[in-house]
Amino acid sequence: MQVAIEKKEGTEITFKVEIAKERVEEELSQAFRRVVKDVKVDGFRKGKVPRKIFERRFGEAVVREEAIKKIYPEIYKKIVEEHKLIPIIEPTLEIVQFSTDKPLILKIDLVDKPEVTLGKYKGIKIAKKEISVSAKEIETTLEQFQQQHTRYVPLKKKRKVKENDWVVLDFQVFQQGKLLPGQTQKDFLFKMGSSTFPASFSKGLVGLKAGEGKDLKVQLPSSHPQKDFAGKEFTFKVLLKELRKEETPLLDNEFAKNLKFDDLEALRKHTQDELQKTKENWEERRLKKEIIEKAVNDSKVKVPPPLIERRVEERIKELKSKIEEQGADFEDYLKKEKLSEEKLRARLDKEIEREFSTFFIMEEIIEREKIEVEEKEIDERLKKSVNGELKEEKLVRIKKNLHSRGELNMIKARMREEKVINLLYQEARISE
Repeated sequence: MQVAIEKKEGTEITFKVEIAKERVEEELSQAFRRVVKDVKVDGFRKGKVPRKIFERRFGEAVVREEAIKKIYPEIYKKIVEEHKLIPIIEPTLEIVQFSTDKPLILKIDLVDKPEVTLGKYKGIKIAKKEISVSAKEIETTLEQFQQQHTRYVPLKKKRKVKENDWVVLDFQVFQQGKLLPGQTQKDFLFKMGSSTFPASFSKGLVGLKAGEGKDLKVQLPSSHPQKDFAGKEFTFKVLLKELRKEETPLLDNEFAKNLKFDDLEALRKHTQDELQKTKENWEERRLKKEIIEKAVNDSKVKVPPPLIERRVEERIKELKSKIEEQGADFEDYLKKEKLSEEKLRARLDKEIEREFSTFFIMEEIIEREKIEVEEKEIDERLKKSVNGELKEEKLVRIKKNLHSRGELNMIKARMREEKVINLLYQEARISE
């Protein structure tokens, strides 16, 4: 086997491999024996069809493809091991020459892991912001607690619906006399005047009493997120079941006791402590992000263009799919965001290059600092994820399932990343 190497930009490498025709013929013979064993042709026993008749019936390509399935993986593995490569995307294979009386020539394009030059990543200087909780923040949070415990109780007095009432509805949505699939609602709690529906919907309910029904003609706006509904008229066949009133509990000692606190002051103190912890966590995350950015900015890595290009295409495809699922159009999305596809690609190109730069630099730090995740640490993480004790048998089954789906390595990688980020944070020089 002869191998010619051509290094391109960055870490892109092309290998041109020439395999002797004697080896090719041997591989073709073996490939034929593998594919013919289950083939039956009239006049011959199963698996006993002569090669010339087989190739005339099914084509030479069948045998050649089978041969390549065996030859290529062996060659690729040998190249990677001999040249100590770490390919980061799937290589591309081109069959330059394949003939029974000539050497087989393959061209393999691959992208090796880029070289990283680490800068300063320990002892990075960062400034921590002062954390405090204001009285207004405490009151806002307590008001949110009140809203969470608000009840909507039926009105005892029978009267007509007015603006700002809470009502319970059953309704079906029709278009041109046909009931739309999935557009039937039961016991729907609705605030009159809410932006859930156009204003005409609420206006049409004014004056109804519990037990009364009405057909409402509703024109949806052209800006409606579901393209199939935007700008079209629908008929809502509505039944008003009951009127309700909003009952928000008073912010007093009784309310605090219902939440298992001694009194309102104890609830306030708990709220303040929790807000303080949350802010401290936010600040820690901000500092860690800043440390990573500084470590990346001080290091050097050239991300291979094919890696960026491939990821940009994947992101565009994912975005288009998501937009279509919402019933919208990609071109309309670009207009709304005031973007051309070219500008979107340029923006994604920068974002993805930064993401990969960060990934490769963090991986290099992990390698240099010899950061590993032990099996018992993974076990502890899995036990925490299910909020309880895991018997050994069940733990083994869970790990086996995660491994089969390729998720166990993802968990391990995430844990290694957490470890390196914590290391950089602990080593940082943080000023108040």
